Amino acid sequence: MSKPPFLIPVENQVRELDAKLLLACFAADRGHPSYIGYKAAIDGHINSFPRGTYFAKSVTERSVKILRIAHMLGHRNVAWDEEALVHYPPEIYYKRRLSADALVETDQLLAWGQDNKTLFEDHYGFPGTPIKVVGNPRIDLLRPEFQPFYDDEVSALRERFGDYILFNTNFGSVNGFYPELNVCYENADAPDGLELGRSAIGLSRDYALAMFEFRKNNFETMKDLVSNVARSFPDKTIVLRPHPAENRDVWREHVAAFDNVEVNAEGNVVPWLLAASVLIHNACTTAIESYILDRPVVAYVPEPGAGLYGSDLPNVISHIATTRQDAIDLIGQATNGAGLPARDAGRSTVLGEFLEALDGPFAAERIVGSIEEAPAPPAPAIVRRALGDVHARKRRFNKWLQTRNDSGRYGRTFKRQRFPDLSPAVLKAKADRLCRLAGLETPVQIAEVRTDIFEVTPGAGT
Repeated sequence: MSKPPFLIPVENQVRELDAKLLLACFAADRGHPSYIGYKAAIDGHINSFPRGTYFAKSVTERSVKILRIAHMLGHRNVAWDEEALVHYPPEIYYKRRLSADALVETDQLLAWGQDNKTLFEDHYGFPGTPIKVVGNPRIDLLRPEFQPFYDDEVSALRERFGDYILFNTNFGSVNGFYPELNVCYENADAPDGLELGRSAIGLSRDYALAMFEFRKNNFETMKDLVSNVARSFPDKTIVLRPHPAENRDVWREHVAAFDNVEVNAEGNVVPWLLAASVLIHNACTTAIESYILDRPVVAYVPEPGAGLYGSDLPNVISHIATTRQDAIDLIGQATNGAGLPARDAGRSTVLGEFLEALDGPFAAERIVGSIEEAPAPPAPAIVRRALGDVHARKRRFNKWLQTRNDSGRYGRTFKRQRFPDLSPAVLKAKADRLCRLAGLETPVQIAEVRTDIFEVTPGAGT
């Protein structure tokens, strides 16, 4: 008899899928089947799965309903915060990313590192939920053991683009896929003609407007830098990868005049980081990933203040350029053979406070172990489970209604930007490579059980 399944939702495929698939592989090695797929699909069919462990990617106010339904259906709720590694100052972070009601509906919290653990514990509504400092499977894939996972993609990228310069942008709050995603957007009926958007959740109006201005300035200066780097390095290809929530057409229009610039957000960012000669960013989490991969990183910081509106960590562990010429000089150093050192002891010490499992057992392995050590939740009463089933069906219908408008965050176009079509064969090939590199002896089988939902099970002979 198989063990209780893991329910593993994925919102942004290029960022989350490979790491969460690794978690499913470790689960299969211990006898747990997993259901992995697009978050909206997993959540929409939460009442269709056997009782198991539901992995929430956040514990915000918006998470409360699905966590409560999962509990009513008898699932164990385990949560980490995908955004907790690079986070706002605590007083802002709590308003945006932690809900006392969501914490009550969570059976176990998984922390990236000690900084994240402290954030959880210091929240005014923290109910004493067990916290396991285990790291995150996304970091597992940056460790030397898993870098060969990307060898074919790295070779293909280098053959396609040569020794390219990579820009990773993080301006979804001012260049959103649609205007309402921004911190604020134009609305003639709103005060000052500006309406607060989804990126302003938990923020006062004054703070939101100041942050919008700050990030908009950074967005414009980054656009200026991209243009000048394209002119300064005419023989190099510049690849620009916007955040999944950004409007890519704005970037395509901006760089249309440059033959050596390509806007491309295909696939997981890790092979792009490994294949690039240097990464340029502004307060972007990919800087941390690139640093762990031992690749050169340049933070373009023409205006100080990132710590007021987010986290300084990505900039602190990078080579800092405060002017356009500083950035061009550092890029030149990274690409002309002189080299740009990727790591040093001081920056590594800083990073260690934020990240666990940079060595030793993998985060995915630690997570499976932490769940198996916890007592199984009791089966819900029949009436409670039936009520959970009713709430799940009602929620699924309401979400379906929201998808009828293709212009919003629930629309099909935005969905496919965040979760492109995926086949069982592609997923199986990825899983086989991950199992081999992790040293797992249990093969896995993968089948698509619903649109965008895949079952990962221990294979034959286990």
